[in-house]
Amino acid sequence: MEASNLNPAPIWRRAAAMLYDSLLILALLFMAGFLNLFIQLQIFGDEQLKAMTEQGYNLGGPFFYTALLVIMYGFFGFFWTRSGQTLGMQAWRIKIVDRENHLITPWQSIIRFLVAIPSLSLAGAGLLWALVDQKKRSWQDLASSSRVILLEKTAKKN
Repeated sequence: MEASNLNPAPIWRRAAAMLYDSLLILALLFMAGFLNLFIQLQIFGDEQLKAMTEQGYNLGGPFFYTALLVIMYGFFGFFWTRSGQTLGMQAWRIKIVDRENHLITPWQSIIRFLVAIPSLSLAGAGLLWALVDQKKRSWQDLASSSRVILLEKTAKKN
């Protein structure tokens, strides 16, 4: 797909791609949760783990929640720095590029990911910022010196 004179992606496409990607992320997080439960069952055994949870033992803990955060960043960081597109972004024909229209760097992807957390957590205020910004940039775009562009449809080959 080619960039169509590098127009900013509409906010509705960005939101649709986020919804698509959130389903993929959810599947990865469920797998991590099942792996965590399996490991704890191997360490403590069924009866002891049951007794521990009845006493208020948290199956998560800081290591597990940090691992979930790393998994989420791994998903986005991998796609953003390799092709500029997650699977959801591919489906909705949008792409992240830097100021020179190249792929973003790993550092930019980290900044983008970290800023996206409050951006979306505050009722999507950071994403909605693209509605008032002249260049249609969200908080994560501004912080990471990147932008999300709309790609042209590719012609079907017969």
